[in-house]
Amino acid sequence: MTEASEQRPEGRGKGGERDEGMSRAVDIAYRQIRRDIITGVLRSGDMLQEAMLAEKIGVSRTPVREALSRLSGEGLVVLQRYKRGFVSHFSSKDVAEVFRLRAIFEGHAAGRAATRISAADIARLEDLEVRMEESFERLGWNAHLEGFDDLNTEFHAVIAHAADSPRLEKILASSLELPASIFNSYIEPVDDRTRRTHAQHHEIIAALKMRNPHWAEAAMSSHLFSLLVVGDDS
Repeated sequence: MTEASEQRPEGRGKGGERDEGMSRAVDIAYRQIRRDIITGVLRSGDMLQEAMLAEKIGVSRTPVREALSRLSGEGLVVLQRYKRGFVSHFSSKDVAEVFRLRAIFEGHAAGRAATRISAADIARLEDLEVRMEESFERLGWNAHLEGFDDLNTEFHAVIAHAADSPRLEKILASSLELPASIFNSYIEPVDDRTRRTHAQHHEIIAALKMRNPHWAEAAMSSHLFSLLVVGDDS
């Protein structure tokens, strides 16, 4: 074996470490920017400059650029020229459209999941719901938003995965995102809306436990339809 060939594994190792480091940096930037949008720290129309975000988060500009591209794919960010982006604006019609689409797609996913979901995944849903409720009761609406978003996203993702439809799971994972802070503009008190959400989650879990696809689909759809803005004319 030549000296050059002996050195190649080490070179690949270093390259792999660099790739892994970049991946971690992108994930850190993505999570921080997304968290700030979800919780309302960054609001609709706010400018997102790579240099400022990189300094704030503590990474280079390349991970920030990748994170913004990822968030753009989710609909949370609008990218423009000259390395600038803006937090997406969501009108009441935008919000209504997203929840209508989610009600259709996620309702279908829940119906499929009812005959396919494992006992372990049902237990996971129950644990996620308990943690959401405990967080809300302990911290209140505004302070619990960050943790709620992560747990609620996982709750819906578990059901989407259990539906055993890669195409459907991809649709739900890559789009139809809304910042949880939109609920601050609703007329209904956020505490009432949040407690109803928890009750609806329990009904969804009950339908899945009973392996009833019609009930599961109806429970998920009604849960999401209940989040429509009252009086929307779209």
